[in-house]
Amino acid sequence: MDSDALRMRMRGIYMSDENKSRRPYAPRMSPQKTYEEINSYVVFWGLFFSVLFALAVGYLCLKIGQTVDAFAPVSVLAMGMAVLFHRKNAFPETVHIQAIASAGTNIIGGAMFILPALYILNIEDVSFIEMAIPIVLGGVLGVFLATVFRRYFCEEMDGVYPFPSGSAAAEVLESDEGTKAHLMLLSGAVALVYDFVLNSLGWWQELLTTTTFHWGQVLADKYKLVFSLDNDAALLGIGYFTGLRYAAIIAAGSFFSWLVCIPVAYYLGGDHTMVVGGETMLLANAPVDAVFSQYVRHIGIGMLAMSGIIGLLSMSGVVVRVVKRAIADLFSKGSAATGTLLRTQQDLPMTQIVFGSLLMAILFAVFFHVMCSESLMQTVIAFVLVVLFALMLSVVGISSIAFTGNEPVSGMTIFMIIVSAVVMGGVGMSGKTGIIAILMMAAFLCATLAVSGNFMSELKVAYITGATPKKMQQWQLVSIVLAGIVSVGVVFLMHYAYGFTGEDALAAPQANAMAAIVKPMMDGGDAPWPLYMAGAFFAVLLWMMKIPPLAFALGSYLPMGINTPVLVGGLISYFVSHSSDDAKVNAKRLSEGNTVASGFVAGGAIGSLISAVLHIAGIDWFAKAWAASPAATFAGIVAYFVLCIFLYAMAKHAVKQD
Repeated sequence: MDSDALRMRMRGIYMSDENKSRRPYAPRMSPQKTYEEINSYVVFWGLFFSVLFALAVGYLCLKIGQTVDAFAPVSVLAMGMAVLFHRKNAFPETVHIQAIASAGTNIIGGAMFILPALYILNIEDVSFIEMAIPIVLGGVLGVFLATVFRRYFCEEMDGVYPFPSGSAAAEVLESDEGTKAHLMLLSGAVALVYDFVLNSLGWWQELLTTTTFHWGQVLADKYKLVFSLDNDAALLGIGYFTGLRYAAIIAAGSFFSWLVCIPVAYYLGGDHTMVVGGETMLLANAPVDAVFSQYVRHIGIGMLAMSGIIGLLSMSGVVVRVVKRAIADLFSKGSAATGTLLRTQQDLPMTQIVFGSLLMAILFAVFFHVMCSESLMQTVIAFVLVVLFALMLSVVGISSIAFTGNEPVSGMTIFMIIVSAVVMGGVGMSGKTGIIAILMMAAFLCATLAVSGNFMSELKVAYITGATPKKMQQWQLVSIVLAGIVSVGVVFLMHYAYGFTGEDALAAPQANAMAAIVKPMMDGGDAPWPLYMAGAFFAVLLWMMKIPPLAFALGSYLPMGINTPVLVGGLISYFVSHSSDDAKVNAKRLSEGNTVASGFVAGGAIGSLISAVLHIAGIDWFAKAWAASPAATFAGIVAYFVLCIFLYAMAKHAVKQD
């Protein structure tokens, strides 16, 4: 057995038993040794790529509402530079370059999902500095919150949380040796070409849906039943990492929303009037996706919120331990205990985390009081709201990333906007001032949630590879500040270049949703509380049945097309892990499948990024008419089936060669 396979087996990535909270640990960088992890080369390229991806992905997010993680393309670029520049310390440097660069996409949500709403609502007297302050403060707080919970999520519960994105990133970084590198390059190239054709050429349809066919349209019109699957290669790879258990729960949440709740909504509320695209119509005549977004999705938001409360209660012991450790550090004369920790267990000192977190929250309160508040009471209430939501929803976001690789940042922020609008409206805020106040609170919280969840994936990379978390945390703080400013600059520039309203404007879908919610609420509107309560009660029932409510809630909130490929990937991982009667062979095959799946995630991300660059450059090769036809759907089914067979076959074929 080669050294890489031995390390994979010792680490236990192949183990699918979620009941084992700790797995054997043997990272590539030994905890007993020291490495040159940070130097001028790492800092320069890390910050350079952070800015580059904040610019590129920020535009993509404003254009179509989707983002691309930086880890895959940056890892590949950093490994290529290591060869080009003959770096002798390539692996530790590459790990930290991609970690620093990740800030460029980690902070995107706070800026792109919220700030364009100001322009959409014709509020143009908010300055660049006023936009940047909540984004930067929230992003820094997100780093501190991820640091607080790192030991629990990354070490203590190593066998419970799969961290598909973090595991994929670690696989990509470790693919610079032997046959594993060849397998990674092959699968990455396949996914790159596949997703490039999908997104740039349109030779086959990306979203495979039953409504493309006549019989499917009949099902949708008569019974309101729709099935869809996004055949993106990266989503398939993420599903493989997620595993069958959680992939099935996530998919069950989707099926509950789309195949149960939506038909029931049509059956019970068909005579209800709703507005779709500015036109008033009966719910019975509304499109299925409109019913999902305006009604059923709110049940998922209620489930997400209650899942956060359940998560906080279930993690109360962890919170107590963190508080005790913080108090001990605050009142100790030094950090003598730090000397007993392995290099891979060292975090920022708890004193810095506690004071830093308090400082970020207090600075935001001061900013809010100067910019938005009309009284000290309003400032205090806003302070309490953002702190409580940051603590509660960061647990939800981190758990979401840990389970699925995705984080429902926009859904959690929408929930916060609704609650905050009701509370702040009750203490006298309304109109333009109230809208600005709620959006500034949302920007701060959204940045906190986006960074805390995504940075935890990087901390998982540190755990898997043996990097020093403390160094990763220090430089993430620096990069977050820079990337936060750049991301606000992207919003500022895109507003003046293209705008967010009118013909040929950037879509900014999340920001449009935020604007549509906050304006009527600050003008005296109401929120769908019965739907939120229904979701909350359902989350409690799931918890009582010992079903992870968060995974189910994610499926209920997100579109079905995103969740079904995760189930397909989970099924493939199950078949690979049960493909022989020899447990060792199954373990090796599952490990090889991890490498192929990592290549899918990396190659798919790079392919999507290339498509984004072409899109920015105004190059349009997409066959729109063909992509909308049933023939393109058949082509998509065939292409996706071949991709699934490739993943399964390569996992087994590698063992036969071994």
